[in-house]
Amino acid sequence: MKAAELRSDLLHKIEGLNFHQLKDIYGLFQNYLNSNESMEEWDQLTLPQRLKIEEGIQQANAGRTKPVTEVTARLRKKYGLNG
Repeated sequence: MKAAELRSDLLHKIEGLNFHQLKDIYGLFQNYLNSNESMEEWDQLTLPQRLKIEEGIQQANAGRTKPVTEVTARLRKKYGLNG
């Protein structure tokens, strides 16, 4: 497939997506475009930081997550923050 055909096919497929699918694809696209920068940032992290991030990803993949509203409420209470 030539570049023009690829572009046309992608645009056609994108036009058929619902809002949530479009948001997901947009995120993947942004991640792809920023991958070089992200890798440079990853390389600058310490080993303990990388391990904690990987642990968090494994927890999320296993479904061990909490809603952000729950976490925020707990932290606000713990630190006496309003709002």
